[in-house]
Amino acid sequence: MNAPLANTPLAGTILALTIAIAVSPLYAQESSPRQPRKFPSAEEVSRQWLPRHPEPRDEAEKRIIAVMDDMQDNQARAMGNVLPEDGRLMRMLTESLNAQHVVELGTANGYACMWFCLGLRATGGKLTTHEIDPDRIAMAKDNFRRAGVAKLVTLVEGDAHETIKDLKGPIDILLLDAEKEGFCDYLEKLLPLVRQGGLIIAHDSSGQADRLDDYFKVITKNTDLETVFVDASKWGMCITRKMR
Repeated sequence: MNAPLANTPLAGTILALTIAIAVSPLYAQESSPRQPRKFPSAEEVSRQWLPRHPEPRDEAEKRIIAVMDDMQDNQARAMGNVLPEDGRLMRMLTESLNAQHVVELGTANGYACMWFCLGLRATGGKLTTHEIDPDRIAMAKDNFRRAGVAKLVTLVEGDAHETIKDLKGPIDILLLDAEKEGFCDYLEKLLPLVRQGGLIIAHDSSGQADRLDDYFKVITKNTDLETVFVDASKWGMCITRKMR
């Protein structure tokens, strides 16, 4: 009579092969490196869920946003404008601080100014912006006229390193968006005018971080300042609060 299969050499071989087949994928999983999970950026999430510009709250905003759309479609590429994701944050901060005086260095075509103006219409505040390039000055003035915000904006022409000496405080929000090598000088001259609790926003803090080492050293070593780095878009913003 034949012996049961369980007691034969063939059965042992089958059992060994079965175990090897079952276990080998586990070893393969352990030895292969884990693929890092890719998370979307804040900019990608924003563009998935939010329109490029906010829904207008009244006819005046409808006019501003129509000009902003045109600026983004036809002017932004040559201007180095803030992205809409950054603009949303700037508008939110303007309204949250009930800002009465916003100062910007580096007007370009005035796109960032439009975001500030959306906020300043709610707070009753004003914007002072500085630009040295004549062509950009002309373009910005035309955009302000088309958008109907010229009464909210004072555009100062010339070298901001000199023209800011005429500024009066208090400043609620200061946006640094001119040449990066000048940020330390701008900060030294204007920090005394920024009110307690006011904000200094340095744009392109991620996209051009290699040019801002000196500025980062100054703001992070000053115990009267508190700083966060925000990547609402790929360019990033360094937001500093004057605590006292």
